Amino acid sequence: MAMNLKDQLDKANTDLNRAGFNRDAALSLRKDTRYIKFENRPQSEKDEINAKITAASKKYNTAKNYYDRILAAYNKDLENKKITGQKEGLSESDQAADLGITVEEYRKQKQAALDAEKAARDTANQGAIDQQQQATYSQLLNTIAADEAQLKSVQEDLKKNFPSIYKGGITGLKDWTSTQAALEAIAERRGSLPKNLQGASLREFLLKPTIDITTGAGGAGTGLPEPFGTQAIYNKSTAEGLIDSIFSSLNLGREANQAEIDQLFKELQAEQKKLSSISKGTYKMVNGRQVLVQESGLDPRTFLENKIKQLDVYKTSQAAKTEKNKQSLASTALANGYDLETDFAMDLPNWLESINNGESIDKFKTAIRNAARRILPESVRSQIAPDEDLSTTFSTYLSNVARARGLPISAIKLNDVIPLAITDKGFADAPQFEKNKRSQFWWDSSPEGISVTTTILNDTLKDFGMLGQGVRTV
Repeated sequence: MAMNLKDQLDKANTDLNRAGFNRDAALSLRKDTRYIKFENRPQSEKDEINAKITAASKKYNTAKNYYDRILAAYNKDLENKKITGQKEGLSESDQAADLGITVEEYRKQKQAALDAEKAARDTANQGAIDQQQQATYSQLLNTIAADEAQLKSVQEDLKKNFPSIYKGGITGLKDWTSTQAALEAIAERRGSLPKNLQGASLREFLLKPTIDITTGAGGAGTGLPEPFGTQAIYNKSTAEGLIDSIFSSLNLGREANQAEIDQLFKELQAEQKKLSSISKGTYKMVNGRQVLVQESGLDPRTFLENKIKQLDVYKTSQAAKTEKNKQSLASTALANGYDLETDFAMDLPNWLESINNGESIDKFKTAIRNAARRILPESVRSQIAPDEDLSTTFSTYLSNVARARGLPISAIKLNDVIPLAITDKGFADAPQFEKNKRSQFWWDSSPEGISVTTTILNDTLKDFGMLGQGVRTV
């Protein structure tokens, strides 16, 4: 039996909740830990986490889109039933019988009721929109048309704040046509801004624009829709709460003082008012097609955290020293095939505390290097200097594999290369390493593998006179 809209909505809601839980679980993998930020993790780990987030987000978006469609259809069905007087639980034939008409006549009656209601709603909505858009613009025009002193004042603000839109002078009624055209354009652009950026009135917006509307408009003269999006301008209390939260997470030992809050809030507001801070969608022409490009805006927490890390309170703090030591250890771990946060999670807190208490960081770097060398035979370990990282030891092999795969060396995992580069007797020589490399599952489809295979095939065809002029001399 086919499910009705209510059953479909319930199922869609269950699927959406499940997808949302999975997405949140995936996003939690990106959270900064106490000792390392996500941005400082090895690229391979970040790529793996982002792949999981992408997969979970795609499933969530699919579930959300489906749920929204079903919800809209369900609400629309309820609205239509209310308009047409249709009773819940009765089929069209039942309703038609109650009215003493045919099913076809009943359907026409329903549609007529829906059409009449839509026409009335559209007329009312359009009237409200037109009235709202024209109110402040018309009021301002009427005011300055009757008072030339105010007209010149408006022209002065237009010339100062909107020179690319207003081309007239401060001459009163002489430049009335230019003034009216400029005000109409500004009123239209202002109306497309988020409410918190529109100002209290059009006159106030002319006097002190909250955002530059004269640049960055992708639609001007191009036939493309204007960019759209949202922009959050924090009030002081919201910013203060976020600043205190960051101070706490950085373990600075105190809350931000009033001078720091004032300065950080001023910098945040200035940044949030820039067009670049808006999370928006922009239409662009790509290969003759109109394409919507989503652009992320400003992350207030990241912005404030970076600003706080430029303050003396952070630079001189133990937190900054600990962060620097942690990054140094993470670099050594990565250079030896480890992830500091994952592979030394139990040791790291004690290491950092010991370093803060005066022990040399080199002691713990040596511990990392020694742990990495345990997998190597003695014949290889004995040839490595005590303070040398394995990425240096195997740099030639890493470069070889990177070239073969057509990837940057940073994308090659040390632990994938070491088994190819060693034997029980020591380092693999060139022929042995080449043999090991070509036995890997990725080699046949790598740029090097394809090139070698193509050369062999071409040479074979030449040998049999099937390629080129004559037979190749071997």
